[in-house]
Amino acid sequence: MKKSSAVLSVISSVSAIVSACFGLFYSFGGTQRIVENIYGHQVTLFGDGIYANDSIFKAGATKGADIVIIPISLLLLITVVFLRRKKYALPLQSGLLSIILYASACLVTGISFNRLFMLYLVQFGSALFAFIISMSELAKCKSFDNPLYDKRLTGTAVFLITSGCSALIWLIFIIPTAISGIPMEIIDVYTTEPAFVIDLAVILPFAVFCGIGLLRKQAIAYQLAPVMLTMMTGVGILVIFQTVMQSALGIVLEPEQLFGMVISFIILGTIALVLNIRLLKRMV
Repeated sequence: MKKSSAVLSVISSVSAIVSACFGLFYSFGGTQRIVENIYGHQVTLFGDGIYANDSIFKAGATKGADIVIIPISLLLLITVVFLRRKKYALPLQSGLLSIILYASACLVTGISFNRLFMLYLVQFGSALFAFIISMSELAKCKSFDNPLYDKRLTGTAVFLITSGCSALIWLIFIIPTAISGIPMEIIDVYTTEPAFVIDLAVILPFAVFCGIGLLRKQAIAYQLAPVMLTMMTGVGILVIFQTVMQSALGIVLEPEQLFGMVISFIILGTIALVLNIRLLKRMV
C-alpha cells in the first residue's frame, strides 16, 4: 500500500466521520417548512440541522448514509494504519474507499449547499485520489493463488453482471420524464439525482466489465472483483439505514418501491458479502 494512498485515505476517513457526525447530531431546533420548487410543486423541507434546506426524503436518506459512513470510515482507518501489510488490505481499502466516494459524490452534488461544503470537497477529493492510486496499485499486483486465475468463477461473474444491471431500475424514472418532459416526483427541490449518474454511468459498466472479465479469465477482473463486491455490500447496508431513517421521518414507500429499490438491493448486498469473503480467502 502506497503511503500517498494511505495518507489520503486517512484524510477522507476523518473528514467523512466529521461530516457524518454533523449530519446526524447537529440541530438548531428548526422545524419543517413547505416551499415551492421551480416546477411549481410544493415540497416539505426537513428544516433542521445541516440538512435544513433538503427535502425530508433526501434528509432521511443522507442521515441513513451518515450512520453507515462512520463505521466504514473507522474500518478504513484501521485498514490503512494497522492492517496495511495484510494480504487483503489493498482490495479492502479500495472497496471501502469506493463506498465513501459514492457517499461523498452524493453530498457534493445531491444535497442543498450548506456550511460543510468545503469539508465535503476535502472528503470527496481525498477519497477520489486515494481510490485511483489504490486501484492502480491493485491492478498491477497478483493477489490470488495461481489456480484461481484458471477458474472461470461463473457464479461470481453472473452475479456481478446481474447486480450491475440492477441499476437499470432507475430508467423507470428517467425514461418517462425524458419523453414527457414532466419532472419526476422524487426530484423535490433538486435538478437531478446523483445516484442515477453513479449507478448507471459508473457501477453498471464497472460490474459488467468485471463479470465479463471473469468469464474470460482475465487477471485484472480477479483483482477488481473484490472492490466491486465490497461496494455492493456497502450499498446494501446503506439502503437499509436510509430506509430506516426515512421511515422514522414519516416517509412511506409503496410495496413495489420497497421491493424494487430496497429489498432487492439488500439481497444483492448480502450475496456480495458472501462471495467477497470466499474470494478474499484465496488471497496469498
